[in-house]
Amino acid sequence: MARLLLALALVIVPVAARAFSQCTVTAIGGPGAEIAEEGANPVAWANYVYTGYVQGRKVFVLSSSDGGKTLGAPVRLFDKPNHARNLRLAVSYQHVYALWGRIDAGVAKLMFSSSNDHAAKGSWTKPISLGAYKGSALPQLSADGKNVHVAYVGTDGMIGVRNSTDAGRSFGPAIAIAPGAMEVVVKSAGQNVFVAWNSANPRIDVYFAVSHDGGNTFKTTDLSADRPSNSGEPILALDPKAERLSLVWRENKPSQGAYLQSLDNGDSWSEPIFIDAPTRQYMVVDDGSYIYLSYLKMLSVDGAADWQIYLTYSTDGGKSFGPPKNLSGVTGISTLLGDLYRPVPWISSTGAFRLTGVEADGVHAWNGRDGHILTPIYLGRGDTASPAANAMTWQNGDQGVDFAVCH
Repeated sequence: MARLLLALALVIVPVAARAFSQCTVTAIGGPGAEIAEEGANPVAWANYVYTGYVQGRKVFVLSSSDGGKTLGAPVRLFDKPNHARNLRLAVSYQHVYALWGRIDAGVAKLMFSSSNDHAAKGSWTKPISLGAYKGSALPQLSADGKNVHVAYVGTDGMIGVRNSTDAGRSFGPAIAIAPGAMEVVVKSAGQNVFVAWNSANPRIDVYFAVSHDGGNTFKTTDLSADRPSNSGEPILALDPKAERLSLVWRENKPSQGAYLQSLDNGDSWSEPIFIDAPTRQYMVVDDGSYIYLSYLKMLSVDGAADWQIYLTYSTDGGKSFGPPKNLSGVTGISTLLGDLYRPVPWISSTGAFRLTGVEADGVHAWNGRDGHILTPIYLGRGDTASPAANAMTWQNGDQGVDFAVCH
């Protein structure tokens, strides 16, 4: 049953925009329902919002045509023996794509389905298997129009890509790029496909591969080879015109963020800009004018570690970043558990900014634009949260999944 949350709409900095003051929260998945880390759920296109979850062996997707104010009934995409996991969503125009894993005879298999009619019931294709993958490494999904790209770590320790040019109706053969261990990410625009990941031997480095022929052939570069310590957790972002590709990673000694960019479709890169320390779990989004980096920073509170939610942004195309802003203050989180607390941003092509973050009491959401970030609103207990437009999805405190739309 939906419930209404209220919060004071005080503004951190003077700005004409208004902070979220009301959120309607709906439980969409009961106990045992799961969502994946690092966002990609919900996703949004124009007034359409899509979210979903896995529950046991079943996979569900829900859609809204009014920005999340009303959700349709869950559409079941999959119901087969063995456990489902790690649902990823992508959307481009009316095309909606779903990727998840299943365990089949002890082997993790990638599963895929698509809708060409706004995720309406009856419009989803029959799920297909894209082959085996390393189940402990989160697969990723990118879509632009009818082009779809799935990136994953193969069971042979190779970074793999599967490509579709017909809105997911069919896929070409698996393309093996290079050896890799984890943290694979993918972005795409037209014939350009960008993939980044972590290697494992002889040390952890950030590798990047670019394709200019739709994902059929790739050129690979070790971007962090000259850095003095391990570098990991790469995240990619494209500006709305696909003219600027951004990459952020975390280094180990010191534990700091590094930002770099490419203005020639991944063929060359700027020198890294270093952000803040001790920090980790960076994310990046780019609206074409502002480039935002969100992350967690460890501070000491009464002698104990406290991981707090920070944001910095660039107004000069990524040449420099302004002073980091502490959005949360004390969170009460002393130990990070995987990616459960990662602050996840979302940006629209018109500059609307959203961010979800997790504190000891649960999930909070921020909104703003043009670098002005407003007072957050509290959503409820839980973690593993992410936003899209005015909607948010997270793992609630009752081992289920909640969805909210705020205004």
